[in-house]
Amino acid sequence: MSRVILGVIGLLAIGFMLANRMDSQDAETAPARFLSDVLSDSAGSQDYDHASPDRTILFPEDHGAHESFRHEWWYFTGNLKSKEGREFGYQLTFFRFANASRSEIQNAWNNDQTWMAHLAVSDIESERFFFEQDMSRQSLGLAGAKIQPFRVWLHNWHATESEPFEPDRLALDLSAHGDGFSIDLSVKSETAPVLQGENGYSRKSHSGKSASHYYSYPDMETFGQIRIDGERFEVLGTTWMDREWSSALLQAGQIGWDWFALHLDNGKKIMAFRIRQEQGNAYRHAVLIGPKQSKIPLDVIEMRPTRNWTSPETGVEYPVGWKLGLQSEHERIALEVDSLMPNQEMNLLFRYYEGAVQVHGRSGGEKVTGRGYMELTGYN
Repeated sequence: MSRVILGVIGLLAIGFMLANRMDSQDAETAPARFLSDVLSDSAGSQDYDHASPDRTILFPEDHGAHESFRHEWWYFTGNLKSKEGREFGYQLTFFRFANASRSEIQNAWNNDQTWMAHLAVSDIESERFFFEQDMSRQSLGLAGAKIQPFRVWLHNWHATESEPFEPDRLALDLSAHGDGFSIDLSVKSETAPVLQGENGYSRKSHSGKSASHYYSYPDMETFGQIRIDGERFEVLGTTWMDREWSSALLQAGQIGWDWFALHLDNGKKIMAFRIRQEQGNAYRHAVLIGPKQSKIPLDVIEMRPTRNWTSPETGVEYPVGWKLGLQSEHERIALEVDSLMPNQEMNLLFRYYEGAVQVHGRSGGEKVTGRGYMELTGYN
């Protein structure tokens, strides 16, 4: 899920961003907010279309933007290794936000779509974390998404279709750079996407009133280059891509989420999340993804933090170690998930934790290990 309560304050932050066309320098000086603040049903969602179980996801159309919905993202996270065995994690995300207030002034700058992108690299060996943010209005071609050939971009950061493919497959070149680091990667999925939830309709609450349209490419073959401080690393690995759009991802009283995308060494993949409540039980969901993207629902028996880390920069405490107990009709899965390095906090306009993780435990009675990514939002 891809992913993140000061709801009113968070909404004002987005309003300020839209009205004043904040650039990345402005964003660096703005106070950090929670991404979940602007994804709630109370934050002006009545002006937009809403996710519906009756809607069918179509390809390639749904690779593109959905401007009648309030927010969406194209979310890439990956676990990579150099030829020498040096391990890296990376994140590249493009967010689109719509602004319901429309000016009567007609000019090239007057566009009600605002884009934000996040880039991060985790250098596991040195325990160094690099992250960057960019922002723009959609005006004048500075940011946007198109369907054929597929491309999503913000300034010179982009995910661009690299070869003709079947409508529901993707082969992309990813390129983005930050202060002293960059990625240039090729990612490719040989299989169709996983439609999360009920044929791509993903519920986010016990009531079912908050939901998104959501699909994933969980095992995109990845190769390319990571550069850090002038040093270039040739890397190989696997990328998990999430596509999600909604107008009311959270209900009142839901304060954030904990999300996991895991690759096990037996070839199985797991997506699991819980959405925390101010009061009451969290909403929890998990799915086991097998060969050819077969999907098996999992009951969440346990989803419990085991270890915390406090950010020296913000003072925020994040649960970076977890126990996951999952059950299907045919097997029990018991996993321990832990960050590969503690400091993977994205302290930008929106503050959250997005980090590479290691996995070990048992699946169907057999020992398993793995790698993956974890996202933690709404902590203060």
